[in-house]
Amino acid sequence: MKASWKFEKKRRSQKSRDPMQASFFTNASIDEDAQALIRELIQNSLDAKVSSTSHEPVRVRLSVGKHESENGVMKNYITEEAWQHFTAGDNGLDTTLSASHVCRFLVYEDFNTCGLVGDVTVNDEQPGNSFYYFMRAEGQSGKQEGVRGRHGIGKYVVPKTSGIRMFIALTVRETDKKCLIAGQSVLKSHHVDGVAYTPDAWWGVFDEYDSGDYFPMPVESEELFNRVVEDFGLARNRQETGLSLIIPYVQEDISVETLAKYIVNEYFWPILNGQLLVEVEEI
Repeated sequence: MKASWKFEKKRRSQKSRDPMQASFFTNASIDEDAQALIRELIQNSLDAKVSSTSHEPVRVRLSVGKHESENGVMKNYITEEAWQHFTAGDNGLDTTLSASHVCRFLVYEDFNTCGLVGDVTVNDEQPGNSFYYFMRAEGQSGKQEGVRGRHGIGKYVVPKTSGIRMFIALTVRETDKKCLIAGQSVLKSHHVDGVAYTPDAWWGVFDEYDSGDYFPMPVESEELFNRVVEDFGLARNRQETGLSLIIPYVQEDISVETLAKYIVNEYFWPILNGQLLVEVEEI
């Protein structure tokens, strides 16, 4: 199955929407976004540790790379049709990017973790379904009361870090060892050629219904897995459970130096006591 983009047309009954999480970060600098990204993602990784390996640390790898526009790699992930939405004048993006721009990208990977587990067909809250909470929920979290990041607001920093509010998630699940790949972009309600669209866009495959409705699903494909690993320099193989996130079109301020600074500031104690091992590199 080949992944494709789907941007949903806005129905008359739907409100125009600026996703509420954006208000928490509207005034944040790039530096503050980087700190929030590190804080939220590593905490999620620590919470998702595989219980059967309690004496081994959670391993996290962050890498920064880039694709020149001439090499055409990003055409595999962003179609010309998708660029119409990413360049729409009312989409809420801070800067106007296009397919002709260099794509600096950030990769975040965790290992010795469970990955995004749970029934991927669920579209309502389900305890323990981390796939639902990460990919399908907004302002919800599966964490218990008092746990850091419980309200699910922090995960907005993943698309927020991208210049086109986009990410690709690749996960190998501890429960069934399946490898699933899906992407999202979260814009504002916007218009393309006079047609109104909702903020949320999906990159994946779609269950279509006679009513015209659809349901986005992740891709399960060894060919796509191998391509993503090669194109973005992932360290993951199909036997290593956990989550890999690719965030395209990050700004120059997102550097290995900045990331390393906030890793130390936020997580020096888990690193010192052997709970966490972090690698940061430029590729």
